[in-house]
Amino acid sequence: MIYLYAVTTNRIVMNKSSYLISGTLVMLFIAGLVIFVLNVYDAPMIPMYNSTAVAENGDTVCVCSDVRYGNKERNVLDIYIPAKADKEREHGLMLFLHGGSWTSGDKASMASECRYFADRGYVTATMNYSFLNMAGEEKTDFTTMLTEIATAISTIKGYLMAQGINITKVALSGYSAGAHLAMLYGYSMGSQSPLPVVFVHSKAGPADFSTFDLTTEDAKAMMTKMGPEGASPEDIARSEEFVRLMHSISPVSYVKSDTPPTLLSYGRQDTLVVWENVVSLVNAFGATGVEYKLVEYPNSNHGLDKDADSSRHSLEAMNEYAATYFGY
Repeated sequence: MIYLYAVTTNRIVMNKSSYLISGTLVMLFIAGLVIFVLNVYDAPMIPMYNSTAVAENGDTVCVCSDVRYGNKERNVLDIYIPAKADKEREHGLMLFLHGGSWTSGDKASMASECRYFADRGYVTATMNYSFLNMAGEEKTDFTTMLTEIATAISTIKGYLMAQGINITKVALSGYSAGAHLAMLYGYSMGSQSPLPVVFVHSKAGPADFSTFDLTTEDAKAMMTKMGPEGASPEDIARSEEFVRLMHSISPVSYVKSDTPPTLLSYGRQDTLVVWENVVSLVNAFGATGVEYKLVEYPNSNHGLDKDADSSRHSLEAMNEYAATYFGY
């Protein structure tokens, strides 16, 4: 299980002062690294709870919408089941996670990808997850989101088992914030997942938060506003707690020899998730022997929308990964 030092405060004994600092640093992260992210276009690319799921039958795919996997408002998911799914063999699951800077977005943005791969015989799904929120009584942090992913996988497994479809493995794919969660879950929680994670696909996902620029005027202004009285943005950025926080939510921190094979799709011109994220990941993969494939988008920013050939190569690579690690 991942330990988020400054986020999962229930796991760390703190005095009042350190608790205040830790809570402030979490808000600094949200302010310094996420608020200005919101200004960037995030292009879309069996225990069961009381479910209001609706099944939509198509010629090739049955869509089960709004299957509930938990009690929170956003704890719903959609499952795409190939109409001719062979119930005599084992199946893999592709779970797609939406982007939106951890504070916005919806599973509907992943519908086209779910349907594309379901049309090709794969069981697919996409889910909503709780937005990052450190205020109020019901707080949400990255541990909450990762736990929700695990619960969603378990729910999907049970839901399909009740229909005679045996799911034995899972692949995670996402865009931007969703790609970050896909990597963070696969790398830090893969060994405890209800289904083994056989590969991950990151499309423009933050992988190493030490690469983010905290010296911009917008970031400084927000850090000063949210930080302890009298503390400068520079002092905050250099604090051990803040450095530890960024390390604990960076997927690259958890890369090791048994990290799932990873497909990377990144824009060379991305000014938000800068290329250093790719360099950091590739170096970690090389040091640990993790299999990976990199698809570069030479002309694209964060939206990955300027390189049609790269988009085609990325889709072909995803099909190859599915065939290799699902076995069909």
